[in-house]
Amino acid sequence: MRFIVDPFLRWWLRSGRTGWSRFRRDLFERKYLEVPLPSVNSLENIEAALGRIKWQGDGPWYLFDCISYPQTTWVRKKDDCDGFASLAAELLSRWKPEYAPVLLTAGVWPIPASHTVCVFAADQGEMCFFDNATLRCESCHTYAEIVPKIAGGNRLICWDVKDPKTLKTIEFHRA
Repeated sequence: MRFIVDPFLRWWLRSGRTGWSRFRRDLFERKYLEVPLPSVNSLENIEAALGRIKWQGDGPWYLFDCISYPQTTWVRKKDDCDGFASLAAELLSRWKPEYAPVLLTAGVWPIPASHTVCVFAADQGEMCFFDNATLRCESCHTYAEIVPKIAGGNRLICWDVKDPKTLKTIEFHRA
């Protein structure tokens, strides 16, 4: 099974999910782009806004996981970790663009345990991340130090870092 799952998950995380996300965004989510997002002026405000979102997996309707527009997550008030991360990144970018938020995904086995968070460089020089609606600032200075924290003890297959606006891959690593 591993010889099938590992290459599929690497392909999916590297390019499949991005293409699928862009396709689904263009087809189904464009109508949400003009929706105003909440105004924030602190990490606590962002955490509170994310706290208004309910975690819900994509389910079989969307076939595979994808990254929604932040406005889609805000309007629907529910999404999975990708939606939380996308919304957090957009709110951070609007409030403090110098934080340069990115989406960090750990592809793990079992696949449903794969996880995406919004990572940013905080004022203290450390990296912080929004793990769904929870802000976590731990002693991390690299993306690689955050990956085991979000992999949750599951077998890591690969991980990537994406630009939240373009979904362009910044880094990709095999385990």
